Amino acid sequence: MTGLNPARAALLRMFALDTPIVKGTGFHVTDEDGREYLDFLAQYGALPFGHNPPELWTALVAAQSEQLPSLVQPLRAVEAERLADRLAEITPGDLAITTLTNSGAETVEAAIKLARLKTGRTGILSTHNGFHGKTLGALSATGKPMYQDGFAAPAPGFSYVPYGNLEALRERLEAAADGIAAFIVEPIQGEGGVICPPDGYIDAAIALCRSHDVLLILDEIQTGLGRTGDLFACSAGNEVPDMLLLSKALGGGMMPIGACIVRPSAWDDRFGQRHSSTFANNNLTCRVANATLDLLLKDDQAMVRDVASNGTYLRSQLDALWTRYPDVIKEVRGRGYMVGLEFQRFDERMDSATMAFSSINGGVTPLISSYLFNVQGLLTAPLFNETHVMRLQPTLIAGRTEIDRAVAALDAVCAIISARDYYALVRHLVAKPIPALESSTQKDGTAPVIAHNDAAEPGRFAFLIHYTEKEDIFRSDPSFRQFSDEELDNWCAWVKQFGPGFARRVPQVKSKTGATAEGWIMSVPMLPSDMRGPGRNVALDMIKDAVDIAVSDGASRVGLGAFTSIVTRGGLAATGRGTSVTSGNTLSTISAVKGIQNVAARAELPLEDAHVVVIGAAGAIGRLSSLMLARLAGRITLVGNASNPFTPKLLSNVADEICDVLLYQPLDPNRKSGQAAARLRRMADRVNLGDDHKGIAGRFGAAFQALGQVSPVDFTTQLDGALADADIVLVATSAEMALLDPRALRPGTLVCDVARPPNVADALVPGQSVLVFDGGLIQPPFEVDLGAFQTLPKNLCWGCLGETMLLALAGEKHDYSIGSRLSLADADRLSHLAEVHGFAPSPTQWYGRHVSDAEITSFAQHVADNRQASRDVPMAAQRS
Repeated sequence: MTGLNPARAALLRMFALDTPIVKGTGFHVTDEDGREYLDFLAQYGALPFGHNPPELWTALVAAQSEQLPSLVQPLRAVEAERLADRLAEITPGDLAITTLTNSGAETVEAAIKLARLKTGRTGILSTHNGFHGKTLGALSATGKPMYQDGFAAPAPGFSYVPYGNLEALRERLEAAADGIAAFIVEPIQGEGGVICPPDGYIDAAIALCRSHDVLLILDEIQTGLGRTGDLFACSAGNEVPDMLLLSKALGGGMMPIGACIVRPSAWDDRFGQRHSSTFANNNLTCRVANATLDLLLKDDQAMVRDVASNGTYLRSQLDALWTRYPDVIKEVRGRGYMVGLEFQRFDERMDSATMAFSSINGGVTPLISSYLFNVQGLLTAPLFNETHVMRLQPTLIAGRTEIDRAVAALDAVCAIISARDYYALVRHLVAKPIPALESSTQKDGTAPVIAHNDAAEPGRFAFLIHYTEKEDIFRSDPSFRQFSDEELDNWCAWVKQFGPGFARRVPQVKSKTGATAEGWIMSVPMLPSDMRGPGRNVALDMIKDAVDIAVSDGASRVGLGAFTSIVTRGGLAATGRGTSVTSGNTLSTISAVKGIQNVAARAELPLEDAHVVVIGAAGAIGRLSSLMLARLAGRITLVGNASNPFTPKLLSNVADEICDVLLYQPLDPNRKSGQAAARLRRMADRVNLGDDHKGIAGRFGAAFQALGQVSPVDFTTQLDGALADADIVLVATSAEMALLDPRALRPGTLVCDVARPPNVADALVPGQSVLVFDGGLIQPPFEVDLGAFQTLPKNLCWGCLGETMLLALAGEKHDYSIGSRLSLADADRLSHLAEVHGFAPSPTQWYGRHVSDAEITSFAQHVADNRQASRDVPMAAQRS
């Protein structure tokens, strides 16, 4: 880990922007391998003449030769005084008094202090989405909560109006001018997305503020000194601001310096007496700043005029690019060499989950900038205020040759995106192995208990998903089929660095009752194999982060899909974070059981006599399925993982629970009970039930065995033996591969696969002798459009997502389906809610293919043959 801002270093590393740069000359930089890049960023405008301009080095060398003293406070600094006089000469109107600083943010701080002291008021008005720096006062004036959160900002006294809206400014001044010291505004919002206001806005704002005795501070830290094709962005204006702020370009890219230039009417000697800075006014920095002005003013501002002319050419080339790729570029805007290229949003793209995810979570322009830098050799950067906008701010010395090269690089990336060849966009990121992500989870694994989020919005939900198999990656990003095996492994490692985030908005849905809900699909970018073993803690960190993100977005319900439930132990590790959580396992189970009932009835397979085998019975869904099916079946066998030494004990516990349910739970008169309950109750007199029912299933088993009978409730780790005479099989394990080949099962077997990824192989069964269907699918009373994440027809969804939406619609406020011991009472409650709100088990399908009536009819014949064979066996034995 680097000692210099490791968080920033990790971000640069993730987007392959961590190349060590060892040389800079003019508009080029060079890395340690000798590769040259065209700099079209210019350190956000702080490099007006590019890297290492010889004229500024000449000024520095001359200062050394003269033995110019750098720091002479409290005495007079001759270069600082010369700089102040020159700024008074070149700035508009009567701007005349300069306070020098060391940075743009410090310049803003000085202006705020002066405004408050001069007016005796404390209010500072600025604009939404503006940017003025990151020290506390400047940060408070920056109208973007993203920068302020966690820093006790904004400080008291700061407020905001919409940028470019004179009427909003007028209303605020008329209502509260007597408490406002100053209005601070940018002539072009830089970080806000290179937003140009309506013509005349700055002049009108100055006049409006002046009419209310409010000072206007014009922040030209980024636009000033030639960047827009004028020496100052306000040069052509009719009004003069009370304060003009400069920095960035003033140091020529060699020295940090800022300047607050003030009209005499806005100056206050008390400020001059109280405000100072150790390193401001230093002669060495001011010598460079004076040399900067020399270059800008040379030949009647020839360089600035070139920027105006070349800026028009740049804009025309970018407009042509926009015309060629309207599906990629949304808008081109800006002035001179300060241009913003806004890309379309890719949230709704059906052809790439990566682009949709990146678009929603601020990764589009970082991806594009990464490609441009690594593949095209062009240095650009995204705007962090507006993540779909790329800033183009070449050095002022760049000409049309450099513009043509930059536009060609932009054309190449637009062509890739337009052709949907996202593999080409990201290939450079996966050329080398990605270091493993480390967990930050505390050793004790305890989660903080967070009070329920008061800002949670009723009916607002989030649902967590992840890749369940590598094929999911290709389904959601078809161009990624071009990955080599090594590149695919590296991609899986790379996306983990991005972390969780929003993947797809679920627009408002309405249930049968008229209740509404809306929410987000959220992605935890990991495969099941990454979420086990050493990767489990990393996955747990991501899931918790995802829940926290959902809470901050106002979610009142978070659902856990697929392995996010397993990793959190059925949601236990994700609770207590300010929202209600569900693993979704209960409705998945309900749907599977109802699906079995439905298909069994259509195939004339009497469930009350059937032998049901539950594979994965010790898991949450397997256990609840066993409890529910045992009430309906003739016999039930629980099967668990033979490689786990704890499995027999776990299965025994579930079998004991089943016996308790069958013995003591009142039989539902509206539901046909299976023979298992009747047989167990008849045997109860022969078994010592005792007060402790632990091991009761084993005692029943011994009693039935003594009579030469098979117990209606049994458990085993021997899968083949259990399947030998199974009528119905439910599979619900956390295995990542197929455990069953349906072709190996006896004819007339009905199989329900609830597992994700599937545990039953996708194989064609001759003559439909075995029928397999996907369990846990729900048909909600509305369509569910998951875009690139869609793996089911729009009228269907997975039970875990269905449960999440159902609970949000019903306004349920407590956690559901948590842990491995899911409640029969909750299952009955959810089953009722599903009926009330119009959620039903899905039509029968397998691997996305609809199971037709003809297939069920064909399967029913095998069921009938099987049952006849079963009846023939005892008759033959009787004859013999």
